[in-house]
Amino acid sequence: MYDLVTFDIFDTLVHRKLRAPVDVFEAVRVAVLQRDIAILHHDLLVSFTHHRMRAESEAREIMAGVTGGEGEITFEEIYDRYEALTGCGSEIRRLLQETELELEKTFLFASEKGRKVFDEFKSKTKKIAFISDMYLPSSWLKCVMEEKGFSDLSEIPIFVSGEFRKSKHSGALYAEVRDRLKISLTDSWLHIGDNPWADIEQAKKNSIKTLLADWAKVDNRRMPPTHPRSDYMVSSVVDFLKTPQAIQFLPKEEYESLGYRIFGPLIFGFILWLCAKMRESKVERVAFIARDGWLPYRLFESLKGDAGLESIASSYLYFSRRVGHQLGVKEWDVERTWAPFAGKVARPIEDCLETVGYNAEAMPHLLEQFGLTLGRPVSHDKINAGRALLGATFDVGLRAARDRRQRFRSYFDSHFVPGVKTGLVDIGWNGNIQRYLLGALDQAYSKEHFIGLYLGLHSSATPNRDLGFAMQGWLSHYGNRPHVQEYLQSGGVELLEFALTADHGTTLGYDINEKGEVVPALEEILPEEREYREKAMKVQHGVSLFVEDHRYLLRIYEPAAISSPIWALPFERLVTDPEQGELDLLAGLSHSDTAGVTSTRLTLAARQPDDVRKSKKRMLDARNEAFWKIAFDRLNS
Repeated sequence: MYDLVTFDIFDTLVHRKLRAPVDVFEAVRVAVLQRDIAILHHDLLVSFTHHRMRAESEAREIMAGVTGGEGEITFEEIYDRYEALTGCGSEIRRLLQETELELEKTFLFASEKGRKVFDEFKSKTKKIAFISDMYLPSSWLKCVMEEKGFSDLSEIPIFVSGEFRKSKHSGALYAEVRDRLKISLTDSWLHIGDNPWADIEQAKKNSIKTLLADWAKVDNRRMPPTHPRSDYMVSSVVDFLKTPQAIQFLPKEEYESLGYRIFGPLIFGFILWLCAKMRESKVERVAFIARDGWLPYRLFESLKGDAGLESIASSYLYFSRRVGHQLGVKEWDVERTWAPFAGKVARPIEDCLETVGYNAEAMPHLLEQFGLTLGRPVSHDKINAGRALLGATFDVGLRAARDRRQRFRSYFDSHFVPGVKTGLVDIGWNGNIQRYLLGALDQAYSKEHFIGLYLGLHSSATPNRDLGFAMQGWLSHYGNRPHVQEYLQSGGVELLEFALTADHGTTLGYDINEKGEVVPALEEILPEEREYREKAMKVQHGVSLFVEDHRYLLRIYEPAAISSPIWALPFERLVTDPEQGELDLLAGLSHSDTAGVTSTRLTLAARQPDDVRKSKKRMLDARNEAFWKIAFDRLNS
């Protein structure tokens, strides 16, 4: 048993959910710039981070010069210097001090390992004390420690360097503790901390036994800017996930961990962007479109109160491109004739025509006329024949679409209100879903009252924009970020569609139940999709845990203040530079070959047999067929 055990506090018992402690200052800057007072003091507050760091440095120099000591200072003395340096005045000073203390407390969390060690020694040691090289007040530190789960601290002393003008770094604070707690040189004293010099080497020089708290890794240097300044704080939050101290938040299950680390930041960033755009666009209603809108819908419902968007009515709309082909065409569209024959694998003509609502078995003579046969896959050289068949019967398709719109009108009227500004949320890419959906509505609705809010829009969405459809994309806006569009089209799209998979089958159409209600007709989840869906649900659980752990940010910041493409960087890294463990988990996933059809599935990427690998042409063909290009290259290198 030791006579005394002392603990360092920061990065030993508590950590910050940031890349570096100094990044708290940037968090303060972003927070105060949201206040009304920032309108009158913008130039002062926008430079807060720089002046706060300078004020601390100068305050230490001044103190060292006056006392001839170490230059240890208090929180108040830092802000004395800040006020003198900037001329901010007492009101701004008070706001900044209060905000810094509040955000320090918000970002701090108890270390699981640190608390375990603390509780262990607290139960079997005569005396416990805290020693910290810190400017924050000891009274504040004790309150925060108790709030973070360290109980019964009222009788435990805290020695803070700023209050004693002595530090662990020099070793002088240890001598002060020994004297005040009456610990003789023959008494047994153990100190636990994370700093190899201040907590280990200097403690040993004072005849103190030591234990290195190696469960955290902290570099307190401000990172050089590699992104716009507005993204710095978000970058710090995202980079925290790479630190050892973040491990306690990560789920143990592999797919859940992937969801937390990679897809969690991505989807949270998308929701923040959605909230900001909804406010900017003044939407009153929002519909999340199946199936990719299933997870965003649930997360938005959970977060919209924190984002101040409780007044926005939201719903989940069962719809699909397949349904859009069947209901949403009001005039003949040549593009529509491509859709049934899309995909890398040829499908029977009846499956192709069913995509647009045709019953191939009811038109044997037409099939024969165009050289098509029931049960036979439509090969590449037969696609034009299939398109010609559709072109010859377009009036039949238009009449059938009109009849379906009339029959199922009540379903759409339950989600939309004519004349009300409405957001449509989906994964995006080309924007066709918006065109089809608005085509399924009757003439009481105008496309001017709808805005599409998408995870991303490729450059191929431009024709829909030119038709007058209002659409915005987050990751990519009409391909305005070429490198993003490139990685999305090289496997990113398929990985996202996996992560956003709904817990139900594709919407095939609609039925009317015994109560006269219109209900979605859903594709049964096939055995080959079941394992894929189960893994996706694990990923989504990890995403939900990440969002829950970070919703506190919405209680501090407006969505627009922390809406940033930085949230997507872990996902970009996954697509473009996957680790071996990530390849093992994801490359073998299958993906539907054709939009709206899940029965035909292909692997994202696979290692090729030796005979294929020996042929450059066959390898090139195989790579072209693979969805996830980088994964294919890694698996076959």
